[in-house]
Amino acid sequence: MKNVISILIATVVLLLVVGCCPCRKGKNNKPLVGTEWQLARMMGTDIAVADDQFVFQFSEDGRFSGVGACNRMMGDYSVTEKRAISFGELAGTRMMCPNINLEAQFTKIISQATHYEIDGDMLLLLSNGELQAVFKAK
Repeated sequence: MKNVISILIATVVLLLVVGCCPCRKGKNNKPLVGTEWQLARMMGTDIAVADDQFVFQFSEDGRFSGVGACNRMMGDYSVTEKRAISFGELAGTRMMCPNINLEAQFTKIISQATHYEIDGDMLLLLSNGELQAVFKAK
């Protein structure tokens, strides 16, 4: 119960920060395209991964690519000016990895993302207003 309350409080605080759009439209925000993003937090839990795990990039041509626990992944994405985001079908390798369950959660979050926010060097992926994952620029 204590953990649930902590998660709710952290989510509310993050949403308040995210909701402050005018204060974040500064020069310190990393661009979505061309920045290498690494997973730092997922479903309210901090994630400690190796430097070459759970990293991906968006390209100008509407494609993204990266690596999960050990599998390469790629696909299409689209964004709008209002920061809506959607991902097409994911393609990738299918090797067995030590963190394969974490990788499965990661791909599920990506496929269900509806919006994104960028706050400095942090990329926040949301699904219908709920924070799902936080990525840090590398």
